[in-house]
Amino acid sequence: MKKVLLISASAGAGHVVAARAVEHSLYALKRPDLGVVPIDLLHFSTALYKMIYHDIYLYMAAKQPQLYGYIFDASDKIKRNNRPDFLWRWMDSLNSRKFINYMLDNPWDAVVSTHFLSTQLVADLKRKRKLAAPLVTVTTDYGLHSYWYTQDCEHYVVADGTVRNHLEGMGIPPGRIHALGIPVMPVFAQDKGRRALRHKLQLRPGLPTVLLLSGGFGVGPIEQVVRDLEKMRTSFQLIAVAGKNKKLYQLLRDLSRRVPFHLKPVGYTDQMDEYMKASDLVVTKPGGLTTAEAMACGLPMVVINPIPGQEDMNSDMVLENGAGVKAMHTADAAYKVQQVLATPGRLAAMRGAAQKLGKPDAAERIARLIAGLV
Repeated sequence: MKKVLLISASAGAGHVVAARAVEHSLYALKRPDLGVVPIDLLHFSTALYKMIYHDIYLYMAAKQPQLYGYIFDASDKIKRNNRPDFLWRWMDSLNSRKFINYMLDNPWDAVVSTHFLSTQLVADLKRKRKLAAPLVTVTTDYGLHSYWYTQDCEHYVVADGTVRNHLEGMGIPPGRIHALGIPVMPVFAQDKGRRALRHKLQLRPGLPTVLLLSGGFGVGPIEQVVRDLEKMRTSFQLIAVAGKNKKLYQLLRDLSRRVPFHLKPVGYTDQMDEYMKASDLVVTKPGGLTTAEAMACGLPMVVINPIPGQEDMNSDMVLENGAGVKAMHTADAAYKVQQVLATPGRLAAMRGAAQKLGKPDAAERIARLIAGLV
């Protein structure tokens, strides 16, 4: 039995979702000789690193985005300017000793990483000749922080040609870079038919449909967006996803009885592919996986207030390719939606641009790459 270790980190949902998509696609290959072992790196880390990479990251991203952006840029320059980073690497090893022991105590035929920390830790073992299995790093945004880079990684899977060019510029040989896309769950590659989906989801078949995702926003900003949408002069319907936020879900249910348009509140759901495929436009923060999922569905975006750093890069990619527009603040979101829906031909052009960017089969292609290595 060939063993593939699949490492993610629960520092934001994107790394975990990307790993899960690759895992599903590996199993779909129906290779009885191939075993997949998925782990969360933070489960093997100290309490300090769990706090830094989960709690503090989520707090800064939501409450202190400018501080997060400063730290992102400052740390990015360390490696780009070839400054010594041995102290940081020593801290990583010290706080991930349990993970390193687990790596060395088990035989692996390939190691797949969807987070830069696990890539650096595994690369360090390879550099010290303690691990021979090939390392495949699957990146999860449309731009990269320098901490993703290491010459000791045999294969990089990246979102597109721009990121490929970026890695080449950092000295990674072209033959080790695969622009296969950001992996999304296999259901995003299925054609379920928009009309059938709208019937299933109890939506009105002929109305433009706007999807509002609440990830990263509090109750207040989402309520503001919904109330601002009341001013729309164009007919439309709204799907608003509250996720696990029960307070927001109840607020949306209350609003659905008062707003002049059809509002469908949704709580936590595992049917995001269906809501995206039933929609014409999504209003959201540009996380890497959210952006990749939207593009896989050919769904144009209204990007709201991206976090400085990787979300800026994701936003730039969408805007440069004509697949979205940007609202600098939640107060501008409804106005941007109105502009898109009211301008003849604009939505269709944006949808065409999104379809060109979409790579719904990325996870399958990545799975085949990994299977070929073992």
